[in-house]
Amino acid sequence: MAASDKKSRIDIGCKVLAEYVTDDYSLLLQTCDSDLECRAGITVHNLEKSPSPADIISILRRNNITSTVDLEQVAIFCTEAAQGNNPQEIILARGVEPEIGEDGWFELLVSTGKDVSEWEEDEYGRVDFKAVQNFSNVDIDEQIGNIHPPTTGDAGKTITGDLIPPISGKPANIVAGPGVRFTDDGKQALATRSGRPVFDKNIISIAEEFVVTGDVDLSVGHITFNGFVDIKGDVLDDFNITATKGIKVSGAVGACKIQCDGPITIGTMSGKGIGKIICKGTLRARYLNQVTVECWSDIHVSHEARNAILKSTGSIHIESGQVSGGETIALEGIEVKAAGARSGIRTNLTSGVYFPETDRLKYLRTRVKSVAEQVKRINEALKSLNKKTLPANRPALREAIELRIGILTQRHVNLEEEREELNEELINFSAGEHPTARAKINITATLYEGTVIHLGEASEEIKLERSGPMTIVENVDNGSLRYLTYSPLPAAVEIPKEDPQEADSL
Repeated sequence: MAASDKKSRIDIGCKVLAEYVTDDYSLLLQTCDSDLECRAGITVHNLEKSPSPADIISILRRNNITSTVDLEQVAIFCTEAAQGNNPQEIILARGVEPEIGEDGWFELLVSTGKDVSEWEEDEYGRVDFKAVQNFSNVDIDEQIGNIHPPTTGDAGKTITGDLIPPISGKPANIVAGPGVRFTDDGKQALATRSGRPVFDKNIISIAEEFVVTGDVDLSVGHITFNGFVDIKGDVLDDFNITATKGIKVSGAVGACKIQCDGPITIGTMSGKGIGKIICKGTLRARYLNQVTVECWSDIHVSHEARNAILKSTGSIHIESGQVSGGETIALEGIEVKAAGARSGIRTNLTSGVYFPETDRLKYLRTRVKSVAEQVKRINEALKSLNKKTLPANRPALREAIELRIGILTQRHVNLEEEREELNEELINFSAGEHPTARAKINITATLYEGTVIHLGEASEEIKLERSGPMTIVENVDNGSLRYLTYSPLPAAVEIPKEDPQEADSL
């Protein structure tokens, strides 16, 4: 029976593009989402004569669908059909949605960010924010931004290749607020006083300070600020702070991300295993619990670090407190009052290591293993597919399997290329020179059982509690640890030959 081709249109939702009914199968093609998708459904009456990918592609071409065909979806569709599963609502082709042009916008040359809900400026030019924006310091008559006209978007295309007209953006609506003036041509914004730019809805103004008097919560949102942030209250869970010049939080910080190009001072932080601090200056805190810290300077904790990961390119000081659990890594030395706990919780202390290098090396090794595992799975899948006998009387199934083999083979090639690049980086990886490196750990009171010390090539787990004050260094002669009389971190330590009596006394 010859195939019949009938078309109908529906005003809303999907519409029938074509329907093909034969003795062997019934195939329905529909266009959906304003002709951006072609969906297919099939009922196969004779599995030996189910349509092949080439048949489906030919039918799509007959309906002017060519460049938008999804070959992998076609392969899956034909495979399911050939196995008698009668797939429905399978997307075989996708068009391209038109892109809306960018709205006219204000380019804040010193900073960008989201609008804020409200702000108030006092007599000294300080601003209390309930919501947040990025800010930078500017001087009088400094250009702080440009006003850009809207652009025309990109055209889209339907599944049949017909162009969908682009949509232009909206003109910018910018108002000069206190501290700002526009040039006569309306293309630039200039500061009329020193301070930081604030973008409040469609108003650009200049403020001199950024202070949050209460908590960082839903009334404030995330903070991204090119300057110094001073928070008088707490920072609740899931509210992140990013600043360039410094961050001070008088209260407690929850499970969130704190990032700053300058110093950070906080009260306490309970990260619940997901909290993170990235600090390019000195970090000071009273208490850290289940927090990951990456600091490019010194870390000072006055009371305790518990189950935290502390990484520093400077030194780490918990001089009057305790570190228990987690991992503590410093380039220039570690000094704590007590390390570990009487419970024997495993506490790792590593000194003399530049953590950005070790982290990169760890990532490379992990990624190499991941890529190798993916390659292994693809090889197993290809082996299984290549073992299958391709039935001559079922061309649709044969063609679908061949198409899948081709796709997996290309993925295999891509992964092998990535693995080659990773291995090359691993082979060429070498640690840099770090003149300030100091493989030294000071314990001023107690070194508890369960603490693991890593210094240079030496690693040792403490089996018996030791009392300080003491300085721990590597014994380069035999790769063990040496327990010496306490000496401050900044002092250059000349390590004498090991004195058995001194080591035993500690």
